[in-house]
Amino acid sequence: MSRFAPALVAAVVCVTLVGCGDAAKPSPVPAGGKVTFKKTTPAAGALVVFHPTDPAVEKKFGKPVGTVGEDGTFKLTTYEKDDGAPEGEYGVTVDWRAKGKTGGISLTEGGGGGAPKLNAKFSNPQQPFTKVTVKKGADNQFTFEVD
Repeated sequence: MSRFAPALVAAVVCVTLVGCGDAAKPSPVPAGGKVTFKKTTPAAGALVVFHPTDPAVEKKFGKPVGTVGEDGTFKLTTYEKDDGAPEGEYGVTVDWRAKGKTGGISLTEGGGGGAPKLNAKFSNPQQPFTKVTVKKGADNQFTFEVD
């Protein structure tokens, strides 16, 4: 056996392990935006969900989400708070509910769980109300007007 054989075997094992794992999570890029209700009111407490248009991506890495702040803005989170969204195309939903509780547990940061405040067309994940594309190097700030 050659004196280089152990190093060669180690290199092949290393490449094989790296190539087969889930280490290739797509890196998120900064993304967020603003949600207004009837063009003037910030939709504070609404939940914005970016649904990947590729079901395999959603199954493997989930969906970027963000909660709308008092000023109407949101930042998306994929893996860690406010890290953004991976590049790709997304269907967007917004779910905004009256303050309330279900089973004693708040369903959203805004205290949701009550009746929906928006037309149902904005919160249907099977038929998102709009599509957007997140791109590295782009602004990735999206404005949504809901009613």
